[in-house]
Amino acid sequence: MASSNNKPRRWSPLTCLGTTKLSSSGLIQLESDAGEVETLVRTNCELRYEGSGPLPKPADTSSGFTEFWTAIDVNLSCHVTTHRIVLVDEKESIAGSIPYPLVHTAEGKGGPSFRSPKASYKIELNTLAWGELLIVFRGGERHPYSQSGKDRDASLTAIHRAQKRKAWEDRERQAAKEAARPSQTITARKVGVDAIMTKNKLLLKENANLAETAFGGNNNTTKHVSKKKGNQEDIDAFMREATPLLKVIQKYTSTIERERKAAASSNNDAAKQHNDTEKLVAMLENMGMTSALSEKQSGSMYHKQLARQIVDFLRHNDKLNKAGGMMTLTDVYCLFNRARGTNMISPDDLLKALDLMKDLGLGMSRRSFQSSGVLVIQDDAFDDEVMAKKLANLASSSMKQKAEPTDDIGGITVIDVSRTLKIPALLANEQLQSAEQMGWLCRDSTIEGVRYFPNLFQAATSC
Repeated sequence: MASSNNKPRRWSPLTCLGTTKLSSSGLIQLESDAGEVETLVRTNCELRYEGSGPLPKPADTSSGFTEFWTAIDVNLSCHVTTHRIVLVDEKESIAGSIPYPLVHTAEGKGGPSFRSPKASYKIELNTLAWGELLIVFRGGERHPYSQSGKDRDASLTAIHRAQKRKAWEDRERQAAKEAARPSQTITARKVGVDAIMTKNKLLLKENANLAETAFGGNNNTTKHVSKKKGNQEDIDAFMREATPLLKVIQKYTSTIERERKAAASSNNDAAKQHNDTEKLVAMLENMGMTSALSEKQSGSMYHKQLARQIVDFLRHNDKLNKAGGMMTLTDVYCLFNRARGTNMISPDDLLKALDLMKDLGLGMSRRSFQSSGVLVIQDDAFDDEVMAKKLANLASSSMKQKAEPTDDIGGITVIDVSRTLKIPALLANEQLQSAEQMGWLCRDSTIEGVRYFPNLFQAATSC
């Protein structure tokens, strides 16, 4: 996804904004430590600079820009988060952000009038760093004029809500809240073991109250409050406590990392403690995702965003590589939905997202085995020839493990491959059949089942 380093960047409003890092699949890397959450995405937008003359080039990258100024960026996607507005050029893999503290006003402009029945819908941003900027909406990928107005209104509502909430100030609020916690004030007056025990009890109680407040919402609403307003208050309550909850999770994660390092350096680590640690790791890894936008929030970009999220999810902690370079759609569907927690995707959404992966150049694609029709997600770097040689070596090793020539053992089965490579039996069967078709293995079918052995003719040919 990265653009070429030798090609100079265009000099435009987008490249003069604050730089934003993108993941390998092209998704925005959110500031999870600050509790940033993506709330809305709209496509087919333009960014215009309304000032006189060009914007100054960033000082750190001035040598990498072209000499000519372009006042308009087209074909952008507009991402609204709780901390900033991010505009992304997917073709050039360039992203720029406008932090809310630098936005003085955000107003809706344009729309149909008597003189211009189809005037474009815009959001006018009066910024402290770049002057007046315009975000023009062109109606998503299908270009309907009526959709552009809906996109503008939805984006403006999300921006105003984020400005009102001021989530970027949560760090200061959290620091003050942390200093006032009973576990900090009470234990300051105690010493020794009594202080440690009291602090641990208070921390457990505070974390329990934190989870109850976040997931319980606001219980002080009156009966006259509408259902829609009550739901919004529940969401606001959860968002207020999202950062403290994230800090609790990160605390457990850092504790696990210390235990792993200690176990690696110690020769007498307990197996039970290691298993408990691994279970806790798996639980934390699947607690949820930072960005799980619904189809309504993502608009026409929903399936593209979904494809990028799936790729990043499978690359996190090398999930796909640990599974042998491919995973069945059933496994991906279950793991991904469990990680999202909310706004779970449908099987049709998964299939549509997989169809877009190859065109987007994300490094993964869908594959169908001809013999059984099994659908899998496969890493584009996966090589059937390498896997066939690996299985042939595994079969050869099983032959060498025979105790005596008369022993009726040797060869490998589907269960053997599944257990050794830690892949589902369904994929193990497909890999064995593929290696057989390529000439690396031969089978022996008996009433006990099917065993695969190394093809001696193939070995003689390779020698």
